[in-house]
Order: sequence, then structure tokens, then C-alpha cells
Amino acid sequence: MQLRILLFVLLCSSLMPYTAFGQKRGMEEEKDTTKLFQGIAVGYNLAGTVMRMVGDYGEFEGMVQVNLKDKYFPLAELGLGSAKHPTDIVTNIQAKTNSPFIRLGCDYNIAKNKHDDYRVLFGVRYGFTNFKQDISGIIEDPVWGGELSYVVDDKSISYHWGEIVFGVDAKLWGPVRLGWTFRYKRRLYANEPEGQNLWYVPGYGMESNALGGTFNVKIELHKKKNDKK
Repeated sequence: MQLRILLFVLLCSSLMPYTAFGQKRGMEEEKDTTKLFQGIAVGYNLAGTVMRMVGDYGEFEGMVQVNLKDKYFPLAELGLGSAKHPTDIVTNIQAKTNSPFIRLGCDYNIAKNKHDDYRVLFGVRYGFTNFKQDISGIIEDPVWGGELSYVVDDKSISYHWGEIVFGVDAKLWGPVRLGWTFRYKRRLYANEPEGQNLWYVPGYGMESNALGGTFNVKIELHKKKNDKK
């Protein structure tokens, strides 16, 4: 019995180097050797423009995106937020603004095959804008009666917010890609005037709505092939 145990131990010991070598080789084969820089793309948010054309507010928004290993996509989204809220039938007040904004962030491709034409993206954004919101109208004096002109000073407002992003991106034809994102937004800081409610924030949208989205068309200006180092 002891001899059998001794032979079993010797056999296992002799196989360990080969097992370790096989595991190491498997790890080397699974290691992603794709080059870091895989290209750069520019895009435009069609949804924001359509919203502004048919509604009271929207964004004219472009983006620049860098592709790292087909996994990481740092980007900048910048544009002009525009809104003109017509005279409210209840409050008799109107609001308007036209100001630039910027969002900085990064997406991560969570698809199993990172080099496929389809990407499933999860990411974050930090957004910032500095704008003025012009609010004016004619209101009824609740104490003395009659009508009063209501005008809010166009004080500059700094607005910071964060976003959690989920999206899908796919190759349409050649360098052209289409994709959409779904976003959850939260205000981080704003120096809004006391007693004034912000109706619209450039790049953020309706302040009362924490959900949003984009529909982007992108063109890859420079895309590396999946070559190896």
C-alpha cells in the first residue's frame, strides 16, 4: 500500500511541470495582444436636433471618441443647448436660453467579442455648462391685484452633473456606425438663483427629468485592423 502511495506521489510530481506549462501557454493564448490605439471617430446626436426642431428645447451636439483596444472609448461630447419655452397658459411666464455645454467620459465595451462590429457599452459622463436663463412674463399681483411685469435677471449659472450610460453601437456600412444610449442623470452642483426654478439646462435637458438618451451617427476617421504586436 505504501509503495502504491509513493508511486502515485512521484507520478503527480512528474506531471506538475507539464500541467503548469499547459496553463501558462493557455493564458498566453487568451491574452489580448491587440494594439492599444485602434482609431478615432467623430459623431453627431440626431435625437437632440430633432427634439429642438419639433419641440421647445434640444441640443446641437457632436462628439469625438478614441478607441483603445476595442474595449475602452474615452470621449468628449460638446454642443449648443437651445430652448424657448412659450408663454405658459397657467403661469403666463416664458423662458429661453442658448448656451454651450460639454460632457467628458468613457465607455467600456462589455460584449464578449470585443472586436465584433457590434458593441454593448456601459459608461459614465461628467457634464458642465455655464448659461443664462431669461425668464419673463406678465403675472397678476396676488395682493393688490392688477398685472405686474416679471423679469429674472440673467445671472450666469454654473451647472455640474453626472450620468450613467448604457448603449449599443453597430457598424452600418464602411466607416459609418449607428448607436443609441440610455442615460440616468443626477445634478452634482448648481449655483442657481434663490427662488428660481431652472426649466431647461443645456446638455442636461429638463431639470425635472433624470432620464435621457441620444441617437448617434458616427464616422471612424481612422480604424486599425485587429493586428497583433
